[in-house]
Amino acid sequence: MLYLYLGFLLANTYSVVKVIYTSGIPFLTIVFSVIVFLIWSFFPVMGYGLARLLGAKGHANKYTLLGLGIGICLIEKLLYEQGILANIDGYLVEGYVGITVTAIMFFIAAFIPFEKGLSAVLPKQASSV
Repeated sequence: MLYLYLGFLLANTYSVVKVIYTSGIPFLTIVFSVIVFLIWSFFPVMGYGLARLLGAKGHANKYTLLGLGIGICLIEKLLYEQGILANIDGYLVEGYVGITVTAIMFFIAAFIPFEKGLSAVLPKQASSV
């Protein structure tokens, strides 16, 4: 789960650094913002941990988890960019809807067997000779 979190952080870092760099805020405010960013980014990844606690049997190595974290973050950014998460029913929705959608994507990803492929999920068929 650490690599999943690191992948999610890696993809989110550019936008956070860009905002901090261009804002001209004091140093202690930057430190506080980075700490909040690290904590706030962990909440969506907890969807993966919850799925594993509930018995998800998906298998993935550390590189797959890193790529999965990056991929889900990019999907989240795409949903915000297209206005799907940013504007629902005419109201600006910033916080909890985006986190919830991202956590659901992580939750679903925990059930996908990346390493073992489809042979781990599909039943074996008897061959007739």
